[in-house]
Amino acid sequence: MEVDPSSVKILQTLTLSNSDVNGVALGKNFVLATGSSDKRIEVCRWESGNGFAPTEYSPLRDHKYTVSCVDFSPYGTILASASVDGNTILWDTTTGEKFTSFVQPGNSSVRVCQFSCRSTLLLTAGDCGGVHLWDVTTRTLIRTFSGHEEAVYAASFAPDESYLVSGCSAGLLYLWDGSEKGVNKPIASFENAHDLGITCLNFAPSLVTSDGGMGKLCLMVTGGHDHFVKLWNVTLGLQPSIQLLRVLQGHSESVMCVRISGIGGLIASTSGDKTVRLWDLNGQCLKVLEGHDRFVTSCGFSPDGKLLASGSNDKKVIIWDLTGSIELSDDLVAPTNEFSLSAGDVWPQYEKLCRSRMLQEENGVALKTTFQVPKVDFNSCTLIGTSYVVAAASSKCVYAWNLDTEEEVDITSICSHKYAVNSVAYCPNRNIIASASTDGTINLFNLQEKVGGIYHPSGGALRVCKFSVDGTYMIAAGDDEKASLWNMDTRALIKQFDEHESAIYAAAFSPDGQYCVTGCVNGHIKLWDCIDSSTVASLTTHEAHELGVACCDFSPKGLGGAHGQHRFLLATGGNDSLVKLWHVIVGPETGAQFILIQAFTDHGTANVMCVTFAPSGKLLASAAGDKTIRLWDISLGTCVQVVEEHDRYVTGVAFAVGGAFLASCSSDHTVKIWQLQGSLAHDTAAVETIAVEHMLSKWTIEDVVNWLAEIGFGDLGHVFESKEVSGEKFANLSETVLSDELGIDDEGVRKQLLTEFQWMKSLGMNSGRPRTGNVVTITAPVEFFCPITHDIMVEPVTTCDGHTYERAAITEWFLTGKTTSPLTNIELESMTLTPNFELQNRISEFLAQRLSS
Repeated sequence: MEVDPSSVKILQTLTLSNSDVNGVALGKNFVLATGSSDKRIEVCRWESGNGFAPTEYSPLRDHKYTVSCVDFSPYGTILASASVDGNTILWDTTTGEKFTSFVQPGNSSVRVCQFSCRSTLLLTAGDCGGVHLWDVTTRTLIRTFSGHEEAVYAASFAPDESYLVSGCSAGLLYLWDGSEKGVNKPIASFENAHDLGITCLNFAPSLVTSDGGMGKLCLMVTGGHDHFVKLWNVTLGLQPSIQLLRVLQGHSESVMCVRISGIGGLIASTSGDKTVRLWDLNGQCLKVLEGHDRFVTSCGFSPDGKLLASGSNDKKVIIWDLTGSIELSDDLVAPTNEFSLSAGDVWPQYEKLCRSRMLQEENGVALKTTFQVPKVDFNSCTLIGTSYVVAAASSKCVYAWNLDTEEEVDITSICSHKYAVNSVAYCPNRNIIASASTDGTINLFNLQEKVGGIYHPSGGALRVCKFSVDGTYMIAAGDDEKASLWNMDTRALIKQFDEHESAIYAAAFSPDGQYCVTGCVNGHIKLWDCIDSSTVASLTTHEAHELGVACCDFSPKGLGGAHGQHRFLLATGGNDSLVKLWHVIVGPETGAQFILIQAFTDHGTANVMCVTFAPSGKLLASAAGDKTIRLWDISLGTCVQVVEEHDRYVTGVAFAVGGAFLASCSSDHTVKIWQLQGSLAHDTAAVETIAVEHMLSKWTIEDVVNWLAEIGFGDLGHVFESKEVSGEKFANLSETVLSDELGIDDEGVRKQLLTEFQWMKSLGMNSGRPRTGNVVTITAPVEFFCPITHDIMVEPVTTCDGHTYERAAITEWFLTGKTTSPLTNIELESMTLTPNFELQNRISEFLAQRLSS
């Protein structure tokens, strides 16, 4: 939703309290709640002709002292109120009944409360300096984070609700890991975030993947007694951090509340200077709203971003119309029989769905099919799109199966070896499969015919073969301690790397094809230049695994670089049972180096036999002698799934390009195909990136120049214009493009531009471009809509009676004490919720297609 500053107007002024208004919140379906110093909570609903009017049960009275904060659950059925009496109370917004209350340890004053995005968690914080995490389902305190020595006036869940941030009156910001594995100490901090103390903070709902996929980046806004509003980048994952992005100046007194709209990235701040200010993400003040007579203590956006409520010490609540087109006579609550959405709502809903899939806990790996060949051990496998799987066997053969018909494709006459086949690789660009064998030969073939063969110079046993991403090169290595590099256009041997002192079992190309890494039995990994014909010496060597390197793979997503520097992410697996992640850096100033980022120990004492990245670079799969496949979230550095269906060593694993499939092979005589579900499917396909880049590819040079001006880099407009940066080139903006092609030498400027670019892709798709088509209505299938909310579902789940709902909505239904079906009103046998991944995939594809068109 785009805001026209000149159109913002006061829609309604309410006097609901006899005392200061300390907290306001706008919930789903236009419900308003306020908390005041007179101990009361007022709840109002929108009525056509009257605007917001008190409900029949308002006000709610049970607090003994001042109410300091109010917050609605995501779907508005539960209201939380916090008070300086040390209690946080949960209320049923339908009936006004009290569910339960949480008593702050030590009965200390509560200054802030907030629901998680799934409704099941609630955080509270206040004068004791602790941040408390409550399970709404069991109504128990589950975690306490202690570290602040002063009162905590600001706290919020990150978009990934397993993380939260708190800020205290001493000016300290702390980032906490709220997951079960998290420790009760900050994982990142920032001192003196605001000189005179932090009063408020809030997160934008979006997540973007940070540098090279090694973390998730989210945007946070804070306010303080120093009169400033500040924007921050908060990185979650392996290298958590809090970094200042920009300072927004304009208020002349303490900033008392900040909020970021879930639609369009609009920021609102309130202050002791009696004003509300609206800002865009670039730090520009769009509008100063004046209407209160005293301190403006609080504010809140409506979920659709059309309204803003502000509360003040003048005892008034003002409802601001941010569109300039709403009247009190309007019926703002959508009819319950409407199953459509406006064109302007497609992107926000799609962004929510993508974020949900990133965070979905119910990851699924379902066995699709099993292919078995008695008495045959399999050593390696690869997928040809989503149509075929090919596996190397100890029986001198290569096997292939059609995934649609589940029938074997007989290729024995096309590809056979004299001894065991140890490795297979597929090159999509050439539609060629390579198989490497103990007999020292490599067969080149497709599923119809043999297209050639390559003989290893020494004739020694080959353990691994790999193609470069573009198919220009192939590398093969084995027992003779040499790695051979072939040009696939001429089939000529162009280099031999011979510095290893033991058999080579691992090899991989960097995503740009310029470099390759090899790993050997004595534990060393070496980096080689494939293109520079003047040298065959290794660029660098590192001892990676004590008992030998068994496998390695580069992430398909480079980490960027500047002025000739190349940065990549490498995974290795070894006989020491470890999976390791490395930064591989090559540059004229830094030279070549391996930097260890993290080691994963979850495979216990079993040899790690294969590692491979998903096409998105967000997931890593590892296979080991413990009979398991493990899937790792690279951004968070955690194991997100363990697959335990094989009976013996799992020797190979491969992702499908273009589909959410995984193949595995084992010495148990089987090859298995797995269907990835939930966030795992999302991370392999990365559909939201495709949709965003498709939209950006349509930008003109004028659009790009306007965007640069908006973010404060208007002086670079002529550079982008002279190099004709628009469309696809802009959609793939990188540090290399900025430094080498555009000649932007200042590293700080490049970094800030890329950060702005990331946030623009996630939050500001309307930045610098006129929004059109918002009045167009798009009809979607009825089954895409939740029967409770009548919104397109983000995380659909199915109850035991077969009906599907939005997870947070049905969760809140149960949290309010109901045990019946919302559709039939019949008692449910259980309250088990099963993720409906198939429907979620269909919704995602539908929204992505609408965005692309």
